[in-house]
Amino acid sequence: MSNKNLTVDLKAKKDVDKRTFYVGKIQFPGYIDCSKGVAFLIFVSDQGEEQLQVAPMDKKDEFED
Repeated sequence: MSNKNLTVDLKAKKDVDKRTFYVGKIQFPGYIDCSKGVAFLIFVSDQGEEQLQVAPMDKKDEFED
């Protein structure tokens, strides 16, 4: 996926009970300003292309689901 969101590729792993969980790591010389809110988008439907995206919260959302 190509966009302006901060993207983190996720790796699927299994816990001791064989349940799937995802790990993603990132390191960069910056910070994420959450003062105006951020949205976390998690894509896991395409195996091998799991991804977390961090995006500025759209002003119209105002913490609604």
